[in-house]
This record gives sequence, structure tokens and C-alpha cells, in this order.
Amino acid sequence: MRKFVGEISGNIFIDGAMRQGTLEIRDGIKFTEGGQRNTGKVGTIIPSFINAHTHIGDSFITEVPPGDIPGIVGPGGFKYRMLSSATDEVIIEGMERSMKIMQDTGTSAFIDFRESDIHGLQLLERAAKHDVMPVPLGRPDSTGSDLGKIIDRCQGFAPSALNDDDFFQLMSMKQLSSEKGKLFGIHFSENLPENIDALMRLSPDFIVHSIACSDEELESIASANIPVVITPRSNIFYGKRPNYARFLSHGVRLMLGTDNGMVAAPDMFRETCFLYTYQRGIGIISPEEIIRMSTEVPREFLVSHGIHPARAYIFFPEVELSPYEIVTKGSYFRHETIFV
Repeated sequence: MRKFVGEISGNIFIDGAMRQGTLEIRDGIKFTEGGQRNTGKVGTIIPSFINAHTHIGDSFITEVPPGDIPGIVGPGGFKYRMLSSATDEVIIEGMERSMKIMQDTGTSAFIDFRESDIHGLQLLERAAKHDVMPVPLGRPDSTGSDLGKIIDRCQGFAPSALNDDDFFQLMSMKQLSSEKGKLFGIHFSENLPENIDALMRLSPDFIVHSIACSDEELESIASANIPVVITPRSNIFYGKRPNYARFLSHGVRLMLGTDNGMVAAPDMFRETCFLYTYQRGIGIISPEEIIRMSTEVPREFLVSHGIHPARAYIFFPEVELSPYEIVTKGSYFRHETIFV
């Protein structure tokens, strides 16, 4: 990890907007607005991506996943059959490839839902060799698993879904997460509507998907200040066609993730471009909002829960890009991740 010290002038994305000015990075970080150029680098700079939802454990899978959502990623489905038949080395190799992609495309941290109990956490520990920080959330294999041992090895729990798990087990995971000051996240209403009252009883720190929620349920989620992670490429792969602008219209705080490594590379440039392009015809989401949900919002979320990813930025040298250019074709331009 190479740390940067100096000044960068040009287009600086800060506090949800692109501004002209200079970012001075020395003992701290100081932004000065205005067109006057100081000596130093010139270009465009945005905060590094935080991938808010991944399953990189299935990155090794090369077969086309057959069936619907329950048949592919539900308990006992295609994904779990592939995981159970693969060697540790094959799974780790897939994880390493995914983390290399994240490192090369400006992601500095990712929240990973870890299958396979403690063993799944151990595999990620063995694979983590790149300048990208895993935030692993564990998942017990059964109601007989030792939750204490799992949570001591990770940043919290991430069970599959309300409809997939025993509710008392879910409550035990939530309680232990709270006691330990760690995260509790869960998939919710990805395929079919789930029980919003049960979700509110669980009071998760964040939820993933929620695309089958009604407008009233989205209002409840927003009122409870529970952020939602959306994963557009994955949803479309599984045959869903949600309008993500609906979340914003109800005041839901959104974060962006790439979901399963077997269906979408964990490249946030591709995810941001897809989301913007897809939404053009059904409900425009601004490039600035998309950058925010993939950078500032998830970083603020993690920091608020005591998790501090390395402070990092994506720097596009010698070119001053608009938010639209970054979202639709940011990967076309030469860029590097700088740590401060």
C-alpha cells in the first residue's frame, strides 16, 4: 500500500458533489474550493469505492447457474452444492481473483457475506493478500453452530433471509452482534415479499435487496433508518426488474454492491455504469447519487459502526471528468488508487 502526500487540483468529489478546487493531503486532508491551481498533480479525484455486498466465495464457479433464485442461491441450491464439492484451494483462488479485480478497479473495502461457518471465514483470511479490506460477516451452518466462535472471528453476522432461517436463531445472532458492537445484515424480500414486522423486530443494521417491498414497507425501512444495499446486475441476472429510484423517493439510504462473484465481477465501475444506464428509461438516478451510494454512504456506514477502512481515493490524472463520465465510462480513463 503506497501512501500519497501532496496536492491534487482539479475536479474533486466531496460531500456528494463534484467541486473545482485543491485537495491537500499531508498530516490530514484539506479541501480548498476554487479554480486557482497550486503546484502538484492535476486531474479528477473521488473517494475509493466501498463494495457494500459481495459473496466472493462463489467466484470460482464457471458453470451457468440454472434455475430461479431459490434454486441457485437458496439453502441446498446450486451454489451450495458447488461450494461443498470444491476444494479449499479452488475456492481461495476464486476469492483472490475477485479481490485483485477490486484492487485494480478502485475498491478499498468490501462487505462479504461468508457462507460455510467458521471454515468460510478461514478461507477468506487465507485469500486476503491485496490492498482491499474485507469486512467479513459470518453465517452459521446450522442451529447447532457456536455463534460465539463465529463472531469472534469476523465483523458480525449475515444470515441468508427471514424465510430461510429459524427466527429464534436470527434473534440470537442479532443479540450477540449488538452485545459485541458488531454488524447484523440480512437479505430481505429479494424474490418474494417477506414479513416486514419480523424484520423490524430483528432491527438489522442494514439489509440487502428489498426489491419486492411495497411502497409502505419502504417507508417503514426509511423511517427506521435502515440502509439498503442494491445489486443491480445480480438482480437483472436473476430475472428481476426493479425500479431503484423508488427507494430514493421514499427516503431510503442506498448503498451499492455487486453480489455473487459467479454472476457479476466485483467491479464497481461496471456496477455504477449499469445502474445509471438501466435507470435511464424507468426513473433517472443522478450520477452524483450513484457515486455517493458507492463511496461516501457505505464508508460513513462502516465508520459509524466502528469499522475504519483505509482512507483512499481514485485519482484520474491529467483529465477533469464530470460525474456522468465517471459513472458511465470511468474505467476507460487511466486511474490509480491512492491511500492517505
